[in-house]
Amino acid sequence: MTTNLNKKDKRKLKKPPILKGYLYPDQEARKARDEGKLLSIRIETSTLCNLRCLYCYNESGIPLKNEMKYEEIKNIVKQAKELGAKSVVIIGGGEPTVYPKFRELVAYIYSLNMIPVIITNGQIIDKKLAQFLYDNNASVEVKLDSLDEEVQDFLAGRKGAYKNIQRSLKNLLNLNFNKKECRLGASFVISRLNSIEAPDLWRFCRDRNIFPNMETLSPNGRAKKHRYLLMPPKKFQEIKDRLLEIDETEYGYTWNPYTPLVGAGCRQLEYSLNVTSKGYVRPCAAIIINDINVRPTHPNGMTLKEVLKHPFVDRARNAEKYLTGRCAKCEYKTNECIGCRGSAYIYGRQKGLSRLDAIVSEDPFCTKKIEEDED
Repeated sequence: MTTNLNKKDKRKLKKPPILKGYLYPDQEARKARDEGKLLSIRIETSTLCNLRCLYCYNESGIPLKNEMKYEEIKNIVKQAKELGAKSVVIIGGGEPTVYPKFRELVAYIYSLNMIPVIITNGQIIDKKLAQFLYDNNASVEVKLDSLDEEVQDFLAGRKGAYKNIQRSLKNLLNLNFNKKECRLGASFVISRLNSIEAPDLWRFCRDRNIFPNMETLSPNGRAKKHRYLLMPPKKFQEIKDRLLEIDETEYGYTWNPYTPLVGAGCRQLEYSLNVTSKGYVRPCAAIIINDINVRPTHPNGMTLKEVLKHPFVDRARNAEKYLTGRCAKCEYKTNECIGCRGSAYIYGRQKGLSRLDAIVSEDPFCTKKIEEDED
């Protein structure tokens, strides 16, 4: 997709700002991978959550039995630091801010000179918590699925969710999380219910220097029970094309319109790992495997350094070298996009592929593929 800008105007466009500590550039990601290092790690503290989002891949709500103890989580964070990680993305597994040791964990990460990145549903960020996060150099990404109160509350599974989100955003904005460096993001999962709002949500973020983290639904967790929410890939690409047009003509930004994470690309498999609340390691949250464990007290627990050499993890980290189908031939595979490995893995396994083959199979939701088929 291209806009009607002339070449001179195109040269003036720049890459949009990225939430500090959340994603890393391709070259830096590849270097970390090749050196057997990490740039970040994603930690799920507990599945405890104060919302019941209709699309939650983790089906979060109540804690699982035998979740990791706080000292075990600290141990994993320390290992990540030793492997070069610059940031820890606390995605909770549920809602991280209700985890009993949340503040201690954020402070510990900061004490290691790492960036705490908080992915939150924005229900309880009052002025004091916002100040604590600011003082500990945290980046914060808040749920914002809709600017319509009724739609937001429905998707979140709780009345009052919208008002809490807006209150939390106000508290963070009042502390200038969005100034100088981009330390504030908004995460919205686009579905049939809120797709018409995508341009409004995008402008809401851009106008405030908030990092817009727009994703499409993955058929995991509760989304399996609400498949009517799933977006057709063609429709999702139409939305991305519109957002690119908005960025190029209104904000002076440009980006590859085919990457899974809109406007930012996503190569986190090369430099990050996802650790569940029970210590299981996944290349990313969408790749559901439960046989590699880094819990220090687990009888078969591995160190993070050992995990990076595990055949499956090594294949995921080096996916660009083994891609199959159209992904293998794609012009973007070495610089911006290797497709969504989560979607490829889910559907590859459903087709009977082995784990090693599924993780590098063709992304079934690639919108570039759909455009080529239509041509």
